[in-house]
Amino acid sequence: MYDHIVGEVIDKRPARVVVRAGGVGFELEVPTSTSAQVGVGGEHRLFTILHVVDGSPTLLGFAERGDRELARRLMSVSGVGKAVTLAVLSTYSPHEIAGAILRGDAMTLQRVKGVGAKTAERICLELRDHVAKLDLAVDGVAAPVAEAMPPQGEDAVAGLMTLGYSAKEARSKVEKACKRTPEASTEELLRSVLRG
Repeated sequence: MYDHIVGEVIDKRPARVVVRAGGVGFELEVPTSTSAQVGVGGEHRLFTILHVVDGSPTLLGFAERGDRELARRLMSVSGVGKAVTLAVLSTYSPHEIAGAILRGDAMTLQRVKGVGAKTAERICLELRDHVAKLDLAVDGVAAPVAEAMPPQGEDAVAGLMTLGYSAKEARSKVEKACKRTPEASTEELLRSVLRG
């Protein structure tokens, strides 16, 4: 419904800012990274999400468009609500979050208050294919994300997960195998990992 708000910041706290636009003061819940980027008295543009739960609307604000898109993706994961999303974006930069998801690094995500092991694994599994497509550019510079794994590596990760490996463990082992033999096929990568 709202894409962004441009106006004067008239009040801010670590997790909220008030922006006056068109004579109306809009209260936005924000990650601490966004709060740190705006100053009271200055005019700022914040990208927004209108979040409605049980008929109660909340306006979320983000300094960068990519932050907002990442927030939308996070909230699409079952068990990840507004509070957890803002906590994740307050703890890590979007680049760090994307890197953790691409690596299947659930342990990093578990360091965020409110994110348990199952939720962290779910975020990694459900969002891995999406984070690389997000616009996480800052000042026109593309976000540094984890080095892409070759297709045979992704297939090997999937194969290990069907054998009971966690996403993080499978990705870590296949990444090491890919570095040793970059041209290996999926079958060769699997054999390499299973042999230890």
